[in-house]
Amino acid sequence: KTYPRTGSLFGFVAYDKISEVCEKIMIVQRDNGDRKNRKHARLKYTIDDLGVETYKKMVEELLGYKFEEAKPYKIESNIDYFGWSKDETGLNHYTCFIENGRVEDVAGKPQKEGLKKIALYFKEHNVGNFRLTGNQHILVSDVPDDHLDTIKKFLKEYNLDNLNHSALRLSSASCVAFPTCGLAMAEAERYLPVLITKLEEELEKL
Repeated sequence: KTYPRTGSLFGFVAYDKISEVCEKIMIVQRDNGDRKNRKHARLKYTIDDLGVETYKKMVEELLGYKFEEAKPYKIESNIDYFGWSKDETGLNHYTCFIENGRVEDVAGKPQKEGLKKIALYFKEHNVGNFRLTGNQHILVSDVPDDHLDTIKKFLKEYNLDNLNHSALRLSSASCVAFPTCGLAMAEAERYLPVLITKLEEELEKL
């Protein structure tokens, strides 16, 4: 049986420990998750099977320290902010729109080739990074100002800077479904772009 579930609160950690904590959470899932029943393999089921406090304690044992008491917080948005931004350290970051999270080379959209070109440039000059967003898009990250023009050139050349889409399309996402998922009963990823286009056309009539 599958079911939806909201997240569980473990506590507070400092900003510089976030990556370490996320790694340990996934290690506990890796070592204790259900590998026999795919429908029961997700993290939420492992937490429910073990119990929140037990799972939290296992993470703390790997970390070597305990979570601090939770602090007040407010989630105001879960959307991605596309385009360029500059962080407090002066580095630049660009959020690329990757439809349904699938990087591919198709006519007019050679994304895979473009990201490979950027990756090789990052490696050659020992700068930059890639990050994935929770909404399946890609951040071209940690770009110093003196490399900015080159990265902008790559983004434009490989059509990775194309943000000329409706808010509906920019916020859309789907699971893979056919032909990959054995649990699927209908199309999803392959049909969603077509559906979005139809919805956009209807919205234009309003």
